[in-house]
Amino acid sequence: MRILAFDVGTSGVKGVVTDAEGRLLDSAFRSYGLRAKESGWVDQDLEEILAATLEVGRALAAGNPGIGGVSVTAQMFNVVPVDAAGRPLLPMLSWLDQRSAGEAVALAERMPPGEQFERLGSVVSAKDILPKILWLRDREPEVFARSVKLLDCKEAVVMWLTGVAVVDHAGASAYRLYDRERRDWNWAVCQELGIPVQLLPEVRAATDVAGPIRDSLAAELGLPPGTPVMVGAGDVPASQAGSGAVGPGDVHVSLGTAIYFGVSMAQPGRDPAGRLGVIGHMDPNLWILWLEIATGGAALAWIGRTLGVHANGETDGRIDGRIDGRIDYARIDRLVAGCADQMDDLIFAPWLSGERVPVFDDRARAAFVGLGLNHGPAHLLRAVMEGVAFQMRWALEYGQAFGQPIGSIRAVGGGTIGTQWIQILADVLGRPLHAVANPQDAGALGAAACALVGLGHWPDFATLKERVAIERTYQPDRARMTAYTGRFANYRRLYQALHPVYHRETPWPGRRPSAAPASWRRCEQV
Repeated sequence: MRILAFDVGTSGVKGVVTDAEGRLLDSAFRSYGLRAKESGWVDQDLEEILAATLEVGRALAAGNPGIGGVSVTAQMFNVVPVDAAGRPLLPMLSWLDQRSAGEAVALAERMPPGEQFERLGSVVSAKDILPKILWLRDREPEVFARSVKLLDCKEAVVMWLTGVAVVDHAGASAYRLYDRERRDWNWAVCQELGIPVQLLPEVRAATDVAGPIRDSLAAELGLPPGTPVMVGAGDVPASQAGSGAVGPGDVHVSLGTAIYFGVSMAQPGRDPAGRLGVIGHMDPNLWILWLEIATGGAALAWIGRTLGVHANGETDGRIDGRIDGRIDYARIDRLVAGCADQMDDLIFAPWLSGERVPVFDDRARAAFVGLGLNHGPAHLLRAVMEGVAFQMRWALEYGQAFGQPIGSIRAVGGGTIGTQWIQILADVLGRPLHAVANPQDAGALGAAACALVGLGHWPDFATLKERVAIERTYQPDRARMTAYTGRFANYRRLYQALHPVYHRETPWPGRRPSAAPASWRRCEQV
């Protein structure tokens, strides 16, 4: 028996086929883009995502007979309103989207941050699902009135596959409308905020079968009629499992469009600062402390596009407003390796679209500080890598206050294709990083494991710790650790120094936009 698993990411969809032992047999990938507009609007075309998923699935099914189950993972913290057939009524609001900054501010005025932490489980920002739902309700009332469900990306793909709107516990907790005690929607909060509970998907276990694949889609994909489709889980819990970080204290770091740590926790823990909440795990007995910075891999893709460091000889990363994050990691590795001792305190603050942990500031914006005439493209590339690493250290230090001892750290995702970045991260953190084999497949393999557990082939997820191979361990360089510690102190001063620049008295441009921006912002190559 074989499993077909999809990992529906921000820049493309990855599909894999595994056997019943979880061994990777085949894979395929199709890319798509983001659309970035004025005032912080970022969205994606769900129909394009589904078309790419269909293309990947058809290619894999054709060469892999005997598929007996389908599972999906996907990017989290998006929202798309759909009709009864699962068709999108608007483009999907991306997790990078900030159009709901005004709604986040209004929510904070109505429900102060301390109350949000107690009742919603976390203090929300414009990048969370809840303010996006409020934006849809208030800014697109006709669309909201026609909406049958409000879904995150994975839930939209599962509904396309099965016709059933379901969400796992981890995905539900990301809405910040979830009752951890009841393990269901918080009806009282939904009613208070004016969000009809019937618009939210049914909460089920990730390992449950959502339903059989629709007959017409089974025929298009070339799958047997009635093939079971799992509820599945989002990219954070799927990568947590797919990296083998499945025991309390196990950590994985995902180097993708966003970069984050996922810390497995036996208990949900509590933020002493009263801001950050945990999310669910695919294992119902565990929780995940999710420590995200907003634009990690996206920052590297941005500077790569700006400097013309593209895969396949591309010269511009934007076509008709669409952002394509493909960059030439091998070339970047060569460039940054040669300037490690020439940075001269050049620092990059990677807040290109606001920041999450630990500053929780939608208005924060990026900056290079310390540029000199001696700096060139290689220095800018390395500064971006180092700035992201500094922000990751700051986030991990924040997370240690939750009380869960930090164990080994496994690295997954697109960023691990390049060796220099992960070495920089090890040096800045002062911790070994264990790069797993096939790092870009970790999310999809986690989704496949969800099916293998749900369909009874595995007893639980614990087996993944031994099954996921470590390809290379990056040990921190002691000399660079010392140098980075001093530079990290300077980095932490940047936020306070730059805070007045993007917290002026003039209105924040993302606050309560009344209409779609008139033009696309285009990024010209430097």
